[in-house]
Amino acid sequence: MKKILLALLPFFTYQILNAQEHVIGNTTLTEREVVNGLDVPWEIKWGPDDYLWITEREAGTVSRINVENGERHVILDLSSIIYSPQYAEAGLLGMEIHPEFNNGAPYVFLAYTYGNNNPKERIVSFEYDSTNDQLINEDILIDSIDAATTHIGCRLLALDDLTMLITTGDAQQVENSQNPNFLTGKTLRISINHIDGSFGDVPLDNPIQQSYVYSIGHRNSQGLALGPNNIIYSSEHGADTDDELNIISMENNYGWPDVEGFCNYASEIEYCNNNDITEPLWSSGTQSTIAPSDIIWYDHPSIPEFQNTLLMSVLKDKKLVRFKFSDDGQTMTEEDDFFVNTWGRLRDICVSPDGKIYIATNGNSWPSQGPNEIIELSNEAYEPVAITENSISLNIYPNPIYSNGALTIDIPNSNQVVEITDLAGKLIISEKMKNQQIQLDGNLSKGTYILKVGNLNSKLIIQ
Repeated sequence: MKKILLALLPFFTYQILNAQEHVIGNTTLTEREVVNGLDVPWEIKWGPDDYLWITEREAGTVSRINVENGERHVILDLSSIIYSPQYAEAGLLGMEIHPEFNNGAPYVFLAYTYGNNNPKERIVSFEYDSTNDQLINEDILIDSIDAATTHIGCRLLALDDLTMLITTGDAQQVENSQNPNFLTGKTLRISINHIDGSFGDVPLDNPIQQSYVYSIGHRNSQGLALGPNNIIYSSEHGADTDDELNIISMENNYGWPDVEGFCNYASEIEYCNNNDITEPLWSSGTQSTIAPSDIIWYDHPSIPEFQNTLLMSVLKDKKLVRFKFSDDGQTMTEEDDFFVNTWGRLRDICVSPDGKIYIATNGNSWPSQGPNEIIELSNEAYEPVAITENSISLNIYPNPIYSNGALTIDIPNSNQVVEITDLAGKLIISEKMKNQQIQLDGNLSKGTYILKVGNLNSKLIIQ
């Protein structure tokens, strides 16, 4: 059982200059409204076409938004299908875009509730028709998950192994969270492999044969993020106390409804010891909740104060929370609040390849009264690392190279750290050389990157 760790809360400079600029440490962020008048934006993703892709919970629509001018393209309307009653949390929820979208798999995954008298939740995929700018050919992957007006999740996260994680809430049937025969109160895992014929199937290495269940004992998780070392972080709503930040691992039990937050009461300690309960990294405490929504791992250099940290959008307490971690990502070391009461309830957050942050707001009070908008935060002073043919000073081979392979760097000191960034400066790989080599593990898509060792650099081409 994990030890209970106290977060360090250091002083950190955060100052609002005016309605359009915010100072965080040594960085000035410029605020810009991208679009307003939305109907409860629930999910926002940076799309493979350099548009924002969003879901609107109550409207039941999926849209592509041009961030430069706010122009909105509705590419799917599920308003006639979804179950989205007033004063509730149901409707069109999570969305994920297939990681091979531009490489033969133009799939978009959605979660939505349906059925007025006996609400259920389903996970579906659509194909994107770029000619007509529409989502077409719905394929129901998982159907008839128990739903309710609240506690229905539902966040989606595609992984590099072409599986996808799905969070489900307990659907107000708390006892089912501990029952592996129910899909509620779980993290689910499904194959999205479009090559081997297993698309939509239960992965063969799931902990329970022929079951999508990946982890159990959840109340209402609404955040998923992939961090360094392939750590999967998840944020979860508590009841009256103990919102949680967890590391999700296969077959783990996170305790709900028998344990809330840490195992710190006598009855919980006994239950934890007898059932091998996984404790959270962080809890909002035994006195209150803050209502965490989604999370992202921010690893771009354009906002140094946020680089290599986890950012959490918060609803009830109307703020953004930054978490710092130990080098192995297993221990939370610092927690800081930003933008408290600046834009109201913060539902979701995403990042563009050039490091700009986008935040979806859900008004100032539940259930998500306006304004419902998307805010952009950018460091206008940031200049991406430029590389020209004249600045190439490293000999690397093979180059081009496939995404899986050993890359040799011809440099005398073979123990230095190699950094690989995209052309916008986003750090993708940081690894120490061994015998003048690093091993690429398939995380790089086809394209051009910048490889740096100290003050030397070179272009790297993945084919």
